[in-house]
Amino acid sequence: MAIIISIANQKGGVGKTTISLNLAHALAKKGYDTLIIDTDPQFNLTFALIGMDIINYSDNNIGTLLIENSVKKTQIEEAIVHIDENLSLIPSHLKVSAIERLLMTAYMREQRLKRVLEKIEDEYDFIIIDNPPSLGIFLINSLGASDYVLIPTELGYFSVMGVQLTLDVIREIKSTELNPDLEIMGIVANKFTRQSKVPQVRLDQLKEAYPNLPIVAILPRAVAVEKSQEEGKPVFEFEPNNRVSKAFLKLAESVIKNVR
Repeated sequence: MAIIISIANQKGGVGKTTISLNLAHALAKKGYDTLIIDTDPQFNLTFALIGMDIINYSDNNIGTLLIENSVKKTQIEEAIVHIDENLSLIPSHLKVSAIERLLMTAYMREQRLKRVLEKIEDEYDFIIIDNPPSLGIFLINSLGASDYVLIPTELGYFSVMGVQLTLDVIREIKSTELNPDLEIMGIVANKFTRQSKVPQVRLDQLKEAYPNLPIVAILPRAVAVEKSQEEGKPVFEFEPNNRVSKAFLKLAESVIKNVR
């Protein structure tokens, strides 16, 4: 049965998609059957992985699966895109933002993703969910279906504040019957640099504010990350000797160790 991990932070621009993409690739590279799910209506992760082929999935995407009252396994399988060895994708699409509005009045709307994953989770070792930067029905679905949450943050003031907002949402989810067993794996500090003192100060503040919340990984700032996404590749294949490439592989090792 798959370990399901949400990559979540209510703050935008903290690297959720980058971390989702590279973590999933790293787990697949280590031999784990990995499914990555794009629940963001902006579909950046989907575009990074399949480019303009996204137009072919107007009827087979995460939105169409969630809006079905009784989704069939065959429908889920039709929506899954093979990306690489051990790596597959359930894509997002332009239409997903419209489906998000429809879901707000749907029966059992908070459990739609959980019901989808129950039909396929035995076929994967890991399922990674990339989430939109908002407290909406997709994020609630993701947290309701997940075993763990990774919280990415850049080390700026407003990004760090987003950590607390996300923790508040997780606490609410855990206090209900939706997912009382949800666990926070920790924080991923993204775009760390020593060119100024601010990132280290923010990192120290995070550790002080949340002493029981592990810093799972510290990812250095690197131009190679953006360039690799333009090429549709994980950074450790695009530029294997880069510090950030090694950091992403180390993140995957930390995730594997945590779930064991």
